[in-house]
Amino acid sequence: MKKTSRRNFIKTSAGVTAASFAAPFIFAQEANGANDRIGVGFVGTGGRCNGHLDTINRFKAAGIAQPVAVCDVYRPRLIAASKKTGDSKMYDTHEELLANKDVDVVCIASPDHHHAYQAIDAIKAGKDVFCEKPLTHWSQFEVAKEVEKVAKANSKLVQVGTQHMADDNYPKIRKLIEDGIIGKPVQVEAGYFRRGDWGERMSIPDANAKPGPDLNWERFLGTAPKTDFSVSRFFQWRMFWDYAGGPSTDLLVHTYTPVFAVLGLDYPTRVFGGGGTFQYNREVPDQCNIIADYKDGPSVVLTNSLSNHVDKMTTIRGTNGIITWGMIQGSKADYDKGVRIVPFGKGKEEIKIPWSGNGDTNKLWKNLLDCVKTRQEVMCPISLGVRVQAPLSMGILSHRENKVALFDFENQSIKMS
Repeated sequence: MKKTSRRNFIKTSAGVTAASFAAPFIFAQEANGANDRIGVGFVGTGGRCNGHLDTINRFKAAGIAQPVAVCDVYRPRLIAASKKTGDSKMYDTHEELLANKDVDVVCIASPDHHHAYQAIDAIKAGKDVFCEKPLTHWSQFEVAKEVEKVAKANSKLVQVGTQHMADDNYPKIRKLIEDGIIGKPVQVEAGYFRRGDWGERMSIPDANAKPGPDLNWERFLGTAPKTDFSVSRFFQWRMFWDYAGGPSTDLLVHTYTPVFAVLGLDYPTRVFGGGGTFQYNREVPDQCNIIADYKDGPSVVLTNSLSNHVDKMTTIRGTNGIITWGMIQGSKADYDKGVRIVPFGKGKEEIKIPWSGNGDTNKLWKNLLDCVKTRQEVMCPISLGVRVQAPLSMGILSHRENKVALFDFENQSIKMS
């Protein structure tokens, strides 16, 4: 099949925009003074937050942003984060951090069950938000909707930290789909595969840690069920249903969100969830499958294994063509280098689009910081995050209850059948 050159593709797609996407990442020195830098506060300073701290430190050097405050329920982690950011102010509670007038943007990287509540508090305190994925705990879809409602009412930005949304090409792909490049999208396959358990990825820095002045166990539990302290629950919380959702909300959110964006999906009509804990000693599954059906299509199949790293391409099948791409996981495979669009029919030309930022957390942050100033919509907005959360939460509910999860469009809620 003939291939369209990148130059011709860019010419034909010039001017293509979408509200959910914004300007490309440009890491350059800006002529801002210290008072012009955007103040960032960090809630939850564990493993994932360290990457965010590094990003904002680099932006500090570029005169773009300034780390000003950190908050954590575990004091050793809190002290380390403060030192890493140049002695940022330390807070034991997120409410105290939100009262700091130097904080313009709040980065929420706490356990899943805190995300939505802390985001709501931050928005009401007048802050824009970078919220780590998933937007909410799997059981909190109603709270996820509340985040969107409060953000809209207060005209605040919420960037959901799904870094695979940090690419400039999604608006172009969406426009091509809307123009009928592959006909009507009817079926989607996507997955996330690796070999390893989240528990193994979350270290226990102090096996003798216990609740007290340096570890606020009650604060960690928050709205989760009350239970006795354990070192594993505290440091390896991703292994437990009370605080996380396993592969669905940890991993499949990465592969599904871009698909969701380019197809412009809303809520699914029904979702089936399956899988199990077949290898690792943990509560949440190590194998996960979700089928989500949308009214008039498409039908979406999401698959995951933590026991085998062999990847599969994301595939969007239409009545008149196909779109494929792979995850960015360090592979040298050709399909990992961009998006391939193959329309069917004589004379139709294949289009290849190289990635432009996919998986770059720095770019996702720069996009938010730019939008704080322009008030334009961010790359991975709250409206997208809520609608992606629905099928993932529904898949977990279906798996746990051995039922079909249905979406009640009249009441905008999930029900089980």
